[in-house]
Amino acid sequence: MGQNKTQKAAAARTKKTTAQAEHPKPVEPTPAPAAAPVAASKQQITLDKLKVAWAEKGVDLSKLEAKPDGKFLLVTVAAGWPVIQLGPTGGIVLPQIRSYAKAWDAAVDGLAIFEKQNAWDAKKASAAAPATPAPKAAAPEAVRA
Repeated sequence: MGQNKTQKAAAARTKKTTAQAEHPKPVEPTPAPAAAPVAASKQQITLDKLKVAWAEKGVDLSKLEAKPDGKFLLVTVAAGWPVIQLGPTGGIVLPQIRSYAKAWDAAVDGLAIFEKQNAWDAKKASAAAPATPAPKAAAPEAVRA
């Protein structure tokens, strides 16, 4: 009986695999993979970019502290600066500053924004405190004649 094209192709494949099994090719050793450089995390990349921006503004980075806090990296530039929180994807949050348009700009100018916020809070607190009224002078008593 004759074979169709599919059957002939299947028979040829089986012949080929059995022939390879009988005469295996020498196996060449594969070269060891080169040590891949460790990619920096997105947090570290963002911190490096912030350091460059601070250096351009002339900020002293000698007291810079970066502390890991679970999945976040908490960065403090110096005393008086707000804490800058870097997320695992490189996002920036400033928990001590209540309002800012762009997190990047607020992180770079953190000291000025934080001082402005504290000054505004102090002004608001002094205006809200009621002034103590001056004691009234005692009215002279009428002299009886």
